Amino acid sequence: MTLPIPPSIQCQTEAACRLITRVTGDTLRAIHLYGSAVAGGLKPNSDIDLLVTICQPLTEAQRATLMQELLALSSPPEASAEKRALEVTVVLYSQLVPWCFPPAREMQFGEWLREDICQGIYEPAQQDWTLCY
Repeated sequence: MTLPIPPSIQCQTEAACRLITRVTGDTLRAIHLYGSAVAGGLKPNSDIDLLVTICQPLTEAQRATLMQELLALSSPPEASAEKRALEVTVVLYSQLVPWCFPPAREMQFGEWLREDICQGIYEPAQQDWTLCY
């Protein structure tokens, strides 16, 4: 079932999806909007949660491009009336089907990483127990 994107986040969500689609290309399998935006609890300071599934690991160039360009689309909480914070989690399909435990994420973007990203420091792929919840 596909639900409409809440109007207050539609432009920003679509811009993030276009960026992700452009950078990941043929390896993109799905982009899911989740969290408060679809659970009915979207608040003025809620972030936009995206789960991205890809078929091949990100190259270092793809990782750097996504991290740097997501910075321009995201905004720290309460810093902008037009933009919200983005939280983007990228996983490999092979980590989901069949389910692998503990799961790993290919990439994580969030405002708490802004300072490192601005300095060109990007977290590598790593296990992420929060994917279980």
